Amino acid sequence: MKCNACGVDAYIDCTEVVFEGDESPDTETKAYYNQHFVCRNPACPNNGKEIGTLLIPVSYTHLTLPTTSR
Repeated sequence: MKCNACGVDAYIDCTEVVFEGDESPDTETKAYYNQHFVCRNPACPNNGKEIGTLLIPVSYTHLTLPTTSR
């Protein structure tokens, strides 16, 4: 994500996991990574400020469970 004020690539300040649809057993629960982006340009008025967020769906098909050897 680029800062709208200066055009420099922002950095990911933090990532949290958020859920949608987990209020009821009748709805499908979806998980997302919510990434918070901050401007890195020291000459920009937005430097150090959050400039946006991005929700990325978590895909369960890429998860692997550990296997045990017997």
